[in-house]
Amino acid sequence: MSASSTQLLNVARRAGERASEICRAVLSGTPMALEKGDKSPVTLADYGCQAVILREIAAAFPEHHIVAEEGSLHLKESAGEEGAQRIVELVSENLGEKVSFGQVCGWIDHQGNEGAEFTWSIDPIDGTKGFLRREQYAVAIGILKNGVPYAGVLACPNLPVDLNQPNGPRGVLYVAAKGEGTTRVPLDGGKEISVTTNATDLNACRVLGSVESAHGDPNLVVAMMDHAGMKGGFVRYDSQVKYGILADGNAEVYVRPRSRPDYRENIWDHVAGVIVAEEAGGKVTDIDGKPLDFTLGNKLVENRGVLATASVEIHEAAVAGIRTAEAAVGA
Repeated sequence: MSASSTQLLNVARRAGERASEICRAVLSGTPMALEKGDKSPVTLADYGCQAVILREIAAAFPEHHIVAEEGSLHLKESAGEEGAQRIVELVSENLGEKVSFGQVCGWIDHQGNEGAEFTWSIDPIDGTKGFLRREQYAVAIGILKNGVPYAGVLACPNLPVDLNQPNGPRGVLYVAAKGEGTTRVPLDGGKEISVTTNATDLNACRVLGSVESAHGDPNLVVAMMDHAGMKGGFVRYDSQVKYGILADGNAEVYVRPRSRPDYRENIWDHVAGVIVAEEAGGKVTDIDGKPLDFTLGNKLVENRGVLATASVEIHEAAVAGIRTAEAAVGA
């Protein structure tokens, strides 16, 4: 029997809350960073988050397919005795029960059934460098139904509940499902609020980009803004929190151009954010205006970059601006 959006989101919210607790617990001390083969950092929090998220999914929907960023092999090879003991402590404390290192690794590697109606696309910590800097990061729990973004939870444990009050309470969940809108939920309790994007003024458009310059082409973004007449400023944030910021009406454009011609995005970096932005009224495609195709494996192989905007009008202007900027440099 097909799961309802309510059932899916109940599990996703619980998983997002548990993962947020793991992140905060790790940041209360000194995070242990390990280096993966591609030189990108990974922490015990990444593995702990993936373990508790996939445990929740496996318990509720064992047949659902899982596509997640991490695997336990690197953890086993790199954590050492101290790291293994620490992650067991983290997960045990989070779950309120004693678990073994083997159980933690088993949850991390859970994949369910390929070809299932629902595929969960998980990035346990998106923006690990931001996490290590104690800045912005996200726990991304996206759900595809037959290859199309259907529901998701974007947990942002360090994002101010109100960006206009940066010293106020921090930690939000953005919760969304197809046809049901997007809701902002304070992590530590408070009023749940439906959020929408309804901006159409190009002149006032604020553009979001990545802190890490390697994640895109900042020069192209600035040129796009010039050609499209967007004068609201260029603001950098780590991770998928940018989708939440756009959905919440605190920016109008998020553009992630390709960092090199052959680069293609991982699906776990976008599924949760896409449904959050779209259900708030936004439009998300690649930088050519082409719909994102999540049916071709772990990467968006038929898409160049990602473009999310607050409205159709702004989206059309952004695509045209990118096209003009690329033509000017012969891209």
